Amino acid sequence: MRISVTLLQYEHGIIRQTVDVLAEVIKSGKAKDKEAEVKELLSFLVDYLDEFHHAKEEECFYPHVVELFPQFKDEVDAIYEEHEVARRMLDDALSAIEEEDWDSLGRHGMNVVRHMTAHVEKEEDDIFPTVDDNLPLDKDEEINECYQAFNLPFGEDYYQKAEMFANDIQDRLLGKGFFDKGIF
Repeated sequence: MRISVTLLQYEHGIIRQTVDVLAEVIKSGKAKDKEAEVKELLSFLVDYLDEFHHAKEEECFYPHVVELFPQFKDEVDAIYEEHEVARRMLDDALSAIEEEDWDSLGRHGMNVVRHMTAHVEKEEDDIFPTVDDNLPLDKDEEINECYQAFNLPFGEDYYQKAEMFANDIQDRLLGKGFFDKGIF
């Protein structure tokens, strides 16, 4: 496994968790009753998803992907556009909650959920396997060094804080152990 891919997959786990929580709170009709927490979740997504994860992909990962795997140029261009679309969707969802327009929040919030679910699947199914199998180790190290430099302003415990936030907001919005009540 290449660390440059593994770290993005780890970040995708936090993204998946938080968008799953957003989906559940919207579907259950609890958004209005949990307005402050939903606003906090959306703000986290702006910070973590857009300002951290997408920015890191654009600065560190995808420039190397296009250089080393030119067959992905069109897909990477589409991914950059999807990042822009996600940014607008998050803005729309935050505006809806500021205006206390719960129907609009439901629509925009579910757009974020569907968009990010498809986006993550596209990266993990279409691009990451080829990169993981064929990225030279020296390039993987170069990308990881870029990640480390990129992460500095966020603090060395940013991953831990993001994961703790995802778990905490899940418990506050859905109840402790909500997703643990699964099929087992």
